Amino acid sequence: MTIRTFWAILIKILGIWIVFGSITVIPQFLTTLSVFRFNNAESFPGVIIILLVITVASYFFILWLFVFKTFWLIDKLQLNKGFVEEKISLEIKASTILAISIIVLGGLMLVDSLPVFCKQVFIYFQQKNAFGDNPTSAWIIFYFVKIIIGYLLMANSKLIAKFIDKQSGEQNDSVE
Repeated sequence: MTIRTFWAILIKILGIWIVFGSITVIPQFLTTLSVFRFNNAESFPGVIIILLVITVASYFFILWLFVFKTFWLIDKLQLNKGFVEEKISLEIKASTILAISIIVLGGLMLVDSLPVFCKQVFIYFQQKNAFGDNPTSAWIIFYFVKIIIGYLLMANSKLIAKFIDKQSGEQNDSVE
C-alpha cells in the first residue's frame, strides 16, 4: 500500500465516522433549538432555520470532502510528502479495509444505541402514557432507526464500500 492510499483510507474512515455522528447530533440540535424557541418568545424562527441549515450543510460538506474528494484533500494538505518509504507492506485491498471499517462503525453505532433504546422503552412502559403524549416516544423511534442503520451498515458493508469507491472516482489499487 502506498502512503497516499493509507491516507485515503484513513480520511474516508474519519469522514464516515463524523457523518455517522451527525445522526445523533442533528436530532439533539433540533430538540435544543425547539426548547430554546418555546422558552424564549423573542427568538427568531429564521435564525433557528439558518443555524439548522448551516449544521446540516457542514455535515454534507464533510461527507463530500472526506469521502468523495479524498485524494484532492491529500494533495492540498500534502499528507504524502516527507515519508522515507513510499510503500507500506500489507496484503489487503483498500476496499476490504474500507468494508471492515464500515462494519466496525456500524457495530459501534449498534452497540451505542441498543442500551439507550432499551432504557427509553423501559421508561416509556414505566410511565404508561399514550404513545403520542410521551416525550420519550420520539427518542424510542430515533434509537430504533439508529439500531437498524447500524445493522444495515454491518450487513451491507461490501456494497457500501463499492459505492464509495465508485463515487470517489479515484482507483484504489490493491494494497501491496
